[in-house]
Amino acid sequence: MKITHIRRTFPNLLIVIYFIILFNNCNIFTGSSDKSSNNLKSLVALYLLTSSSDSVNCTYIKTSVAASTTGTVTVTCDTSYAYMASDAYPTHTMMNGITGTNLQVPTAQAFSGTTAWKIPLNPAVATTSTTPTTGPIGMAINGVLLYNPCKQEGCSSTSGDTKALGELDTCNGHAGRSDDYHYHAAPTCMMSGQSTSYWDTHPVGWLLDGFALYGYNDASGSVATRDSECGGNTNTVYNGPSGYSYHLTDTFPYILACLRGTPSSDFAGQAAHFTNMRNDPVTPFTVSNMTLTTDSSGYNVLQFTSANTFNTRVDNGAFSISNTAGVNQIKYKQLTGTDLSTALASAAPNKTKCWQFLFPNAASSTTMNFCK
Repeated sequence: MKITHIRRTFPNLLIVIYFIILFNNCNIFTGSSDKSSNNLKSLVALYLLTSSSDSVNCTYIKTSVAASTTGTVTVTCDTSYAYMASDAYPTHTMMNGITGTNLQVPTAQAFSGTTAWKIPLNPAVATTSTTPTTGPIGMAINGVLLYNPCKQEGCSSTSGDTKALGELDTCNGHAGRSDDYHYHAAPTCMMSGQSTSYWDTHPVGWLLDGFALYGYNDASGSVATRDSECGGNTNTVYNGPSGYSYHLTDTFPYILACLRGTPSSDFAGQAAHFTNMRNDPVTPFTVSNMTLTTDSSGYNVLQFTSANTFNTRVDNGAFSISNTAGVNQIKYKQLTGTDLSTALASAAPNKTKCWQFLFPNAASSTTMNFCK
């Protein structure tokens, strides 16, 4: 029976069940009380979030993002797609522990309206799978995009693996060429907001073909089997569409090898979602002790140690800023008010947001504004 049918036929039943669980902590199933309680609460959440116009798969997505403790996603649906909107800027720590970097930094994105990400609501296993080479493959429930394991030039298990190269932080993410933060492997810091077993039956994220990404285990609690094609399986799932599911692993390719369903047009048209505000600062190089903090003046401070001097590109692509060896910092913050108006006045047309960057360790201390 569909959730909408339950709503019409038994309008108070699920609320009663919820409060029994909540206040009496009862276990009406044998086995894991935590998992039984979580599944019942998810059923109630489906009930509470479902409108008469929502499909079950739309409601699965809406319910899943409500469990995030590190970011917010707004979901709207039509008959074909769920549209996931976010700023892709999580509240958990970022950039800590990276040892290979091009010195991009995390900034808020504007994935909304026409740039919200489309997730098919009627996924089906395709005759031919789709292999991603670069760019987003889906979105985690906290609004941060999911990528395959590769650098932009592509990769294999022996070359171009961002995790193996030390380019990911302790949360398995980093900042990309649009100064956008995203994950290339299990979003462990996001997942720490729920119990480990929670992700056996609740989506970690949603892929661009409409199927759900779960944790390391199947719904049974056993380590998920992974087929030889895309790395997922067709086992029973909860809180997501049937037919296929993806599961995390700590070995390459971490999330998936290919999309088993037919992806939305966002897979091919991903570039339209991004606006770059500056050129790549450097060719990736080795650093140590990288951290990202916020100082008393409101600047984000990316700090790292470089064994060698290095040059940083400015907006025209020239190598014009020389940086010393040792401890270096890049400070940046989003501009508002009069500062934003002043920066936009000298920016290219159609820019709406600007950040001020400080390079205090440069041979000649430099301040620059970048807009997008």
